[in-house]
Amino acid sequence: MKRLATLCASLVAAVFASASAFAAPPGWELRNGTWVPLVEPGSGTPEAEVAQMIRDLQAASASPTHMGAAQLVKVTKKWEKTHKSHPLLPQVLLIQGDAEVIRGHKYASLYPYEDLLNNYPQSDLFVPALEREYNVADAFLSGEKRVFIWFRILPAYDDALQLLDRIQDRDRGSAVAEMSGLRVADYYYDSGKFQEAVDTYTDFLKRYPYSQYTRKAEIRRAEASLGNFHGLLFDFTPLYDARERLKTVADAYPQSSEDLQVKAIDDRIYQLEGQKDLEIARYYFRAGKKHASAWYYKRVIDNWPDTSYAQSARKELSERMPGEGK
Repeated sequence: MKRLATLCASLVAAVFASASAFAAPPGWELRNGTWVPLVEPGSGTPEAEVAQMIRDLQAASASPTHMGAAQLVKVTKKWEKTHKSHPLLPQVLLIQGDAEVIRGHKYASLYPYEDLLNNYPQSDLFVPALEREYNVADAFLSGEKRVFIWFRILPAYDDALQLLDRIQDRDRGSAVAEMSGLRVADYYYDSGKFQEAVDTYTDFLKRYPYSQYTRKAEIRRAEASLGNFHGLLFDFTPLYDARERLKTVADAYPQSSEDLQVKAIDDRIYQLEGQKDLEIARYYFRAGKKHASAWYYKRVIDNWPDTSYAQSARKELSERMPGEGK
């Protein structure tokens, strides 16, 4: 029993010790994602050093040349080695990442941010760190490159996409997770990768059915389906998917359907279907399969009677196979 009581006491102590590592010391409070002292800490203490780091970070951020950011990174790393179990360590990691961003090394900022997220998941700075990682990923997807040997030469699109996926897994259902899911889908859409866009918008709508961006995701998914159609010689499934999704948009957002000209797009799909069958009729005629060719010519005439393709089908059928046109 005595051993059990000792073990329980040890576990409780460990829990409280772990919890204390995630909170700021007494006399500090969280403001805009940063712990700040309510009263200036005593000179020469670890807390005073952190308070000075915060002031240095603000000064580097305000400086046109961001002078001091590189030196601040060195200071934070030294402090981190000296005070490995200090309650303010998550704050120092955040400052280190912010200093890397200020001096233009966004990729390097991910190392301290990841350290904070992996080792201090209960910290009040967890969400602010996620938001900073989102901003880094957004910059990379917008075209900013990684610094390598002092030159910005390495694209980081794949790293950014993985980062945004990780944000969604780390804080599911949160605002930053929602924005991350939408940013991935928008990247694929803007890059012309329409199948990936369709898939990620679909995933977004499943994960965040009540998002304020549902309307945007529905519309862009429909547009991406249209963009995924590669021409008459290819599968028409993307067009049919687009038609169904546009109908969903039209029912849910009538004003949006007017903006998108859903009726005009639907008519275009109708025209393309007639054009495709006309091309099939011509193909069979060239291949010497007149019976099959005549069948497709008649199909165009019957199913798309009010189109130019029906007029062409009548003319070609009467000229190439006069007896079939009756």
